Amino acid sequence: MGRIIGRKLISKITFFDFIVGITLGSISVRIALGSQESPFLATISAIVITILVVITDYLDIKSINFRKLVDGEPIILISNGKLLDYNLKKVKITINKLMMQLREKDVFNIDDVALAAVESDGELTVLLKVNKQPITTGDLNISTNYNGLTRDIIIDGKIMYNNLKCTNHDEQWLREQLKTHNVCNVEEVFYAGLNAAGILYVSTKTKQ
Repeated sequence: MGRIIGRKLISKITFFDFIVGITLGSISVRIALGSQESPFLATISAIVITILVVITDYLDIKSINFRKLVDGEPIILISNGKLLDYNLKKVKITINKLMMQLREKDVFNIDDVALAAVESDGELTVLLKVNKQPITTGDLNISTNYNGLTRDIIIDGKIMYNNLKCTNHDEQWLREQLKTHNVCNVEEVFYAGLNAAGILYVSTKTKQ
């Protein structure tokens, strides 16, 4: 039933998803602890709820108006450094809690915020003013190498030969690279991975 409904992170669920989860949990308890008649009725209820959830998820994808009705829209709390107190009251967030959430995002001054909004899942999104945003290598026109995803080469002392072959390297090359990391035996390696830039990361096993 959980696979039919779909996978959702518990920290990202909406209020509607939360209510559905609580309802299905209550039905499961009724099935486990109820009378002889209860399991059948509870199972029918769970199936009906699951079908309704599938239908609402479909409508949520297809209809913008339905999505707004069920999930709501982001509510702006800070605009160009100014607190919108009426929206704070609407979402029932105190200024202390808002400041705490800003600090969690490394923002310590409200005046630095261009826009802060509460998403439909309760997460706070913060956009800093242009002059307060951190400088990136793109701003300085500095070219950097793309490291890409790291491919597993050694896991718990065992060479992943298929992955090693995909990197166009062989075992001899790997052992020579390990020597540069002062590793003489593959079995000493807990993990080794090679990124797209050709840099090998090696972590040896901890000696007890």
